[in-house]
Amino acid sequence: MQQEGFEVLKEEQIFHRYLTIIDRVVKYPNGKEVKFDVLTCPSNHFVTALAFFTSTKQFAVIKEYFQGVNRIGSAIACGRYEPSKHNSILHAAECELSEECALKGGKWIKLIPDGHPGVIEAKWAATRFTPFLVIDPEEDENPLEKDEEEYMHRASVEFCVFRYSDFMNRRMSL
Repeated sequence: MQQEGFEVLKEEQIFHRYLTIIDRVVKYPNGKEVKFDVLTCPSNHFVTALAFFTSTKQFAVIKEYFQGVNRIGSAIACGRYEPSKHNSILHAAECELSEECALKGGKWIKLIPDGHPGVIEAKWAATRFTPFLVIDPEEDENPLEKDEEEYMHRASVEFCVFRYSDFMNRRMSL
């Protein structure tokens, strides 16, 4: 497999549970060979659903346990698209909004064009995601069950706070 002069010489699965780690050897256009750990999973596609309420100017986010940093943090409803479980990318996003935020309906806006393969999650991952904005969803009286390992609840964030925290997170990472 070669793309833009970068040739994959070898791939070997070195770990698998919910996610898979691949040991990949790549030959650069200048001839140099390098090794990478690459994160993959079945379907390699995730969805995000960010709900916004026009009457209150608030977003629905989730407060959940982040196992990587061992703390509670804020996130947008997100989950994996599973072709055996979902009939479309949109259906996967609707399920995640129900499961993680107990919300349904509203006006759904896909934030990338049709035919787009998805936003690359991170340079070290083969995973991509499709983001959605959901305007004025309603309470889901019978939300889907959360996954067994999920520890989370819905919270509201005002538009100005959301923008400020997003700015500060980017600034702090510089």
